[in-house]
Amino acid sequence: MPEPVFVALLLADRVITEDNQKKAIIGTFTQFTVRQVPAGLPPWYVYAAVTNLAGEHPFSLNLVVDRTQQVIFSAGGTLRVDEPRRVVELVIPVPNVVFPETGTYIVSFHVGGEQIGSRILDVVQAEAHAPASPQ
Repeated sequence: MPEPVFVALLLADRVITEDNQKKAIIGTFTQFTVRQVPAGLPPWYVYAAVTNLAGEHPFSLNLVVDRTQQVIFSAGGTLRVDEPRRVVELVIPVPNVVFPETGTYIVSFHVGGEQIGSRILDVVQAEAHAPASPQ
């Protein structure tokens, strides 16, 4: 198998695929700010793009708590590519994941069982604001 070339891995509030197959990636982020943990969040999306592949290849995406290596979300399937120069774009919904703790999470993308890209997602707790004192 030729060496896959990883083009992109983005986390976004929403990804829209237009009729002409162009992607609109809306609200990219690298961090979630939560009031408390565990924290359930509304659905969000991962946009991944890879090239330099031909034929069929299994792929997977994992979201892992860095500290414990606990997988809190996983998705996968098969990439079918007939032209190695073609960039394969994937839009993967991440529905209602519960983050068990604050800290660093790793989003990793794998092709054929090999990790070809990853990025960090931080989950931080919002600072508590003291109530305003009367004047």
